[in-house]
Amino acid sequence: MRVSGLRWTTYRLPFRAEFATSRGAFAHREGLILRLHTDSGIVGLGEAAPIAERGRGTLSEALAVLDEVGAAFVGKPLDEVPAFLDETGRGRGDGAVAAVRCALDVAVCDAMARAAGTSVAELLAGDVNRSLAVNATIGTGAPIQAAAQAAAARESGFGCVKLKVGAARSGDEERRRVAAVRQALGNGIRLRIDANGAWGVEQAIRAVRELEEYDLEMVEQPVAAGDLPGLARVRAAVDVPIAADEDVTDVEAAERVLEAGAADVLVVKPMVVGGLHPARRIIDLAAVAGVEVVVTTTIDAGIGTAAALHLAATLPPGGPACGLATGSLLADDLITRPLVARCGRMGLPDGPGLGVELDEGQLARYGGGVEREIS
Repeated sequence: MRVSGLRWTTYRLPFRAEFATSRGAFAHREGLILRLHTDSGIVGLGEAAPIAERGRGTLSEALAVLDEVGAAFVGKPLDEVPAFLDETGRGRGDGAVAAVRCALDVAVCDAMARAAGTSVAELLAGDVNRSLAVNATIGTGAPIQAAAQAAAARESGFGCVKLKVGAARSGDEERRRVAAVRQALGNGIRLRIDANGAWGVEQAIRAVRELEEYDLEMVEQPVAAGDLPGLARVRAAVDVPIAADEDVTDVEAAERVLEAGAADVLVVKPMVVGGLHPARRIIDLAAVAGVEVVVTTTIDAGIGTAAALHLAATLPPGGPACGLATGSLLADDLITRPLVARCGRMGLPDGPGLGVELDEGQLARYGGGVEREIS
């Protein structure tokens, strides 16, 4: 089976409500949907959604990458595309390239799994988990707002909540937010916090020590990406497990985190690391090092979320909840059957491949104005 053509369409999806982190407030998410056509008539779906707000590439840059490299994929056997993607991305570590590689890799996996009559998860790893624990996500709102969202998550059956931190004006304000969320959750629900690299090393050590009394499951990326010695210092100085997120940008970056002993957990995002195959290599490296993995979306539309869900299904059972329940943050997800969390869990969709179908009506409604085809 060979690639016979590529077609991509941009989208711009509004958030249901403004979503804020330590890096700012966001009103929309934009990206592109990729359709990979094969000579057998099977179409694989992928999504590219770079994170411009974090300096990880823009949609315009992703479109330029596809214009540059897309034609090279036409005519290639599907089973040769992952290796070709590795060569295409070598030495080009920017986020736009990673997002395009992710879209192509996911589309190839979707097409190959559809052809084989199996799921993408089973294509990647054989034994898979059909149901996964997922966390709710709360932005950097005021204490009363954060507490209300925490209470809603508890009522919905979530067993884990992630709270964005790092935007508070003082340590006391941050403490009040975390305390309010913990009170709303009660003692039976896990609480993790995510600073998105907002703190300095000493500030992070002080903040985590002050917040330990609220029974934190883990702290994600307390210091800026790139400061692995600083991240390792924080890990050594506190009792709460430390997760590396923004530092996990590809396989080589994950290796550096592990070699530095800088994290207890790796946060792996297919959109950031360049697709499902590199993400699986990171998971294998982490397993050898005795480090846990959490798979999350980058608040993608439905196809990107489905890809992350299939990847998470290949993790060993019993690990931390994954950050996949993000579709409800957006106005729509561009697929015909939404992927939703029920009682804090998400199940793999039925059907071969990703198990999802593109909603052309939604894509037309939220289209970003660019459509291109190569054959």
